[in-house]
Amino acid sequence: MFALVSACRAGGCAANVLGDVVGETGDAHCDRRFVSAPDKKPASFCQEIIDTVALSEFQDDCREKHAAGTGEGRCAREKVIGGCKLLKENDDGSEVYDWYYDVSDLEADGGTFEDPVRSVEDVKKLCADRQRYEEGATFEAP
Repeated sequence: MFALVSACRAGGCAANVLGDVVGETGDAHCDRRFVSAPDKKPASFCQEIIDTVALSEFQDDCREKHAAGTGEGRCAREKVIGGCKLLKENDDGSEVYDWYYDVSDLEADGGTFEDPVRSVEDVKKLCADRQRYEEGATFEAP
């Protein structure tokens, strides 16, 4: 048990152990490129949460707030330009990433996106934007 505690991030270890007792931890994603409501505009990113005890809450929030595609597992990596690892610490020790995509093929098929990113520099600017990520985010290469 002691080795497990020393390997955990602060604040997350107890939640991860609790998750193992009351329910498994897992990964989920919310793909904002694909929305099902006509009043919602797609965005060029997918948010993933890693090692959370709150899978169903994350997925419910994705569907209810964004009408976006959701599922278990991580975001697809095909056509990823770059990502932002959110620095906010979650109570369960989970980690959250926003992965930004090249959506030019979807745009060519008639899709319209809310401020799509076009380059690694665009993603780096988003990661550094404290209005978007109040607690900060670091750039992650695909």
